[in-house]
Order: sequence, then structure tokens, then C-alpha cells
Amino acid sequence: MLVRRSIIFVSLIVFLFGGCGTSDSTNDSADNNFTILEGSVPGTLIEAFCTDGSYYHTYSTKNGTQKHPFSLKIPKNLNCRLIMSTNEDNLSKKVVTPLRIDTPTGNSPLFYGKSDKASFDYIPLALSRNEITDQTGDGVSDELLDVKVKSGTLVPITPVNDPLDKDNDGIPNIYEDDDADGLYNEIDDDDDNDGIKDMDEDEYKNDHDGDGIKDDEDRDDDNDGIDDDDDDDDYKKYENYGFDDHEDDDDDKDKKDDD
Repeated sequence: MLVRRSIIFVSLIVFLFGGCGTSDSTNDSADNNFTILEGSVPGTLIEAFCTDGSYYHTYSTKNGTQKHPFSLKIPKNLNCRLIMSTNEDNLSKKVVTPLRIDTPTGNSPLFYGKSDKASFDYIPLALSRNEITDQTGDGVSDELLDVKVKSGTLVPITPVNDPLDKDNDGIPNIYEDDDADGLYNEIDDDDDNDGIKDMDEDEYKNDHDGDGIKDDEDRDDDNDGIDDDDDDDDYKKYENYGFDDHEDDDDDKDKKDDD
């Protein structure tokens, strides 16, 4: 989808100018309402998709070795899932790996944080597409990677009617390839291959980031990492023109001037 492509483009610009070591602003300080996830990976993008529609991300930090540390802060007691991508600055080589959290009490791609911090050992992500099982060739692994929790408490949750993953295979909707054309849904502007652009379909108009949560129930309905209550760039969310609301004559895209 076009709006979703713009989100990826912004992420790529952040990576190119900041590279590994650029982190999301949500990671700046400790907070008792949050769990900080820590570990090390090859240079990579780490994303958390949560069931209220909120989105969190960070990049690992270059340190001169293969094991780049990362730190990602997510709300406590909120069900989320982790996705990690290598070569994220090159869409033709990007490798997307969904994770399954392995704990003494069970394992699941869906979990919530209970402690202030939770850490993982080094996570050996695939660096090229020939290292993963990928039937559609979209760069998304068909198999989940099990990662053990080294310290702290993450609680695995059995997914039931999870809006982020409609087929319960552990892969979020946006990283599915519904029409098996080699493009996962987030970058496919016609992800059901019906000849109608996604942006012209009713489903898209009610779910602009394509995560499976309707906009009016989604805490971050453009997946830009900013809570909608704090996001003053609604027009960019919907049409990608980049005007702040106070500069936009029609910031809700209802074809009527705001005045």
C-alpha cells in the first residue's frame, strides 16, 4: 500500500542516516509502566506490534562485532509480538524473521512483559534469503525463530482471535503475502490481487496501516511509532502529503474544509 510504503521509506531514511545505533525515542529512559527488552543481534531493525495497534521499533547498535546490542521499550501487560529484519535498508534483500518467545512457562509469538527488563541471548537472525524457508519469495520467513528469555519475565499468550494475525500463524498481517506475488502486504499496493488498489478498498479506508485493527480502535493507525493522541500529522497518515493538521484545510480527508 502507498501509505505503508511511505512508512517503510521513512524507516529506510532513518537507517541510512543513522544506521545501526539509531533507536526509537521510546527507549530513552526507564519507566515502571514499561518493559525494556534487551539482547544482541546482527545489525537489524526490531519491531513490536501490539494488540491495541501501538507500534514500537528500534535499531541495534554497531559495536565492531557481529553481535550488536539493542534495547526496545514496550508497555507492560500489553500483548505484543516481535519481528526482526536484517538488510532492512534494501527491500530486495530484506530478511524478515518473526519470533516466538520461549519461556519456562511456555512459548508463543504473542507475549506481554511483566518485569522492568527482560533480556535474550544473542539472536542468530538470517542474513540472506537463502537461509530461510520462504515459499512465496517475499523475504519473510515462513518459520518462527524460537528465542529464549535469559532474564526477566515475559508471559507467553495463546493467540485467540488476534487482530494482528488473522490466520494465527505467528506472522503479522502486514508481513503476510496474501496473493503470493513475492511482495508482503505492507509493500504490496494490491495485496489481494483483485485489480483494485488497496487504497481504494473499504477495508483499507478503515485500516490505513493494514494491521487488522480498525483506525478508530488503533492507538497508532499509521504505524509511525507516535500515539494518535500525540500525532499532529493526520493528513500525511492518510494521503502522504505531509501537512500538519494546523496547515491542512481537510485534515480528516472528508472532502470538506475544516472551517
